[in-house]
Amino acid sequence: MAWPDLSDMRTRVRDLVKESTAGFYTDAEINRWSNDGERDVAIKSLCIQSINVKATVANTRTISTPYNKVLYVEYVPGSGTPIGLIKISPLHLGHVPKTSITPQYWFPWGKKIGIEPMPTAAYNLNVYASTLPTIEMSEDTDEPQIPKALMPLIVRFAFYRALLKAGLFKKSASVYSDYITGVQIARNNIVRQYRDRFEDTMVPNRTITEKEAVRQ
Repeated sequence: MAWPDLSDMRTRVRDLVKESTAGFYTDAEINRWSNDGERDVAIKSLCIQSINVKATVANTRTISTPYNKVLYVEYVPGSGTPIGLIKISPLHLGHVPKTSITPQYWFPWGKKIGIEPMPTAAYNLNVYASTLPTIEMSEDTDEPQIPKALMPLIVRFAFYRALLKAGLFKKSASVYSDYITGVQIARNNIVRQYRDRFEDTMVPNRTITEKEAVRQ
């Protein structure tokens, strides 16, 4: 058994709790905490991502998106390249400019996304989303599905849960705080994609002439 399989993770947790063989902590408990940790890392860091093909339904604004979080949405026309939709708030409905009947905007709505303008036909979309692990680790040779750089966080999460079971609440809070800091660092430095600056996407109030630009 070797890192990063479930057996090695369990050994690392046992090293932290100073219990080399099952006693106060059972293998089943540590396995469960490890699976909980992988899901928690995936939810908080958005590190498992997929592109999902969806289609609108005529006269229906929303589309089911049973994912952890929708990140971006593209409209896929019959020909040409996909067109990125602009994310808006539901409060923007009826207040944003529409230049065609095809999808131009999207907004999150629980486990669904809404499309503006209201679809009048079936339009294909690419939904970029954060998802959860698709398997539950149970065999000693099973490995997490999150990126390897984030796998040590699973051990920290399981250690935090072990301390909770032992009633060491102050220490468990400290370990959990370190775990959250690690997740935030991973999300910002490893997972997070480049985001357009506001200046790159804003529509100017008016066009600046060449003479004005020279004076500036």
